[in-house]
Amino acid sequence: MMIQKKDRFENRSGKVYEIAGKWDRDFILAPIEEADNECLIYTPGEMEEFLETGYFKRVGGGK
Repeated sequence: MMIQKKDRFENRSGKVYEIAGKWDRDFILAPIEEADNECLIYTPGEMEEFLETGYFKRVGGGK
């Protein structure tokens, strides 16, 4: 699965994050809620695992 800047993902709690960019090879996910300023950083392997297990699901928005 190709993951690009601006792609959005929702976690099991219903919180939505957007790919803000990369740090080396790792993905930086920024919350779309303005009040939340805590970003997440995951390796490509972690993102793949999260998507396979359903921890994250792709949602509309982005591109």
